[in-house]
Amino acid sequence: MSTPQLPDNLLAELLDWDESSPREHFDAMGRLFESLSTPEEIIALVQCWWSDADHNVQALGFDLLAVQALDFAWHVPPLIEAANALVLATTHEHVRWSAAHALAVICDDERMLSPLLRFAGDPNPDVRWQVAYGIPAVVDPLPEDAVQVLLKLMRDPDAQVRDWATMALGSREDNDSPEIRDAFIERLEDPEADTAGEAAVALAMRHDDRILPTLKRVLATPSVGNLYVEAAAGLGDPQLLPLLQKLKAGGWQEDEPRPHVLDQALDACASGRPLLA
Repeated sequence: MSTPQLPDNLLAELLDWDESSPREHFDAMGRLFESLSTPEEIIALVQCWWSDADHNVQALGFDLLAVQALDFAWHVPPLIEAANALVLATTHEHVRWSAAHALAVICDDERMLSPLLRFAGDPNPDVRWQVAYGIPAVVDPLPEDAVQVLLKLMRDPDAQVRDWATMALGSREDNDSPEIRDAFIERLEDPEADTAGEAAVALAMRHDDRILPTLKRVLATPSVGNLYVEAAAGLGDPQLLPLLQKLKAGGWQEDEPRPHVLDQALDACASGRPLLA
């Protein structure tokens, strides 16, 4: 099938975006995707873009496959093939970001994992974040190569990368080892509050009692974040009950819509049965 021909002004519009207008860009890509009649037309267009000399055009090929990531499967093999073909050391960062992003948004296909991990050492933190964010949800537990990547990203200079890496590994309860637990202990002192809270939840899920002193200290603070209350529910230690009761009496409110987390923590610690067990 021949490559669909786009009006010159449409291509110019698709290229005219930056970090301040991603929604508009991907909305436009979505409209283009829906205007094409068949998968063959879409693949022909992205392959044409991937072969273009302009790196901004190359990136469009990945962006087009990213906009309908959860609705199709036929685009997965060509996407993986194109992403794996990139020579990362010489590929422009716009293309690297778009490729990593296209892989990361397909969270329900385990085939995404290996090609996505290739981008974990990227010099651009926005690309590394795509790796931490995009680990496929269907891969649980994670294989050892993914665990080692996330352990490294948990020590990343970028706070958002550390946060998402900590959450991604922390949520895989079956990935458990002294090395993993020690990495979460290290993150308890992270200057990024959400990262430290995610580490607390991860340790509680693994019933690591080393989290207890931290929970005692933090739960004594009226402004404690909900992640630490969630961790208390996961640990289910009766020693935390008086602190949780004080929060309840003081009218503590969740800082994000997670209803009843305090009541769940109270029940878990009163019964000694961890909620996350």
